[in-house]
Amino acid sequence: MQKTFDKRGYWGLLIAVATLCPLMLEATGAKKSAARPAAQGSVKAGKALFDQNCSLCHFPDQTKTKIGPGLKDLFKNKTLPVSHLPATEANVRKQILNGNPSAKPMPMPPFKPKLSEKDLANLIAYLKTL
Repeated sequence: MQKTFDKRGYWGLLIAVATLCPLMLEATGAKKSAARPAAQGSVKAGKALFDQNCSLCHFPDQTKTKIGPGLKDLFKNKTLPVSHLPATEANVRKQILNGNPSAKPMPMPPFKPKLSEKDLANLIAYLKTL
């Protein structure tokens, strides 16, 4: 004999599943962060960091080389100006943190010891506006 659900039973089952699924995912350690966007930085704080640390070598409003390449449209281009790596946030972060010891006419220093993760997020937020 086959059982059938009436409307109350069906909705009760849906509510139970909707309630228990998040708890089951949390209990199994399933990551919820995969769908969560990356933390956003402050453009204003990023501009202040740029002015203090980067503007000596990089123009923010043009592509012309100062000491290092101009950074206008940095994230709008397909590749980064010197390395020609894809213009992704990960590649820009790596460049900022590790510097470029073989850059000409002078090496780009690494900023890993100088910038916190929050500072880096702020700087990236600003660079995305150029």
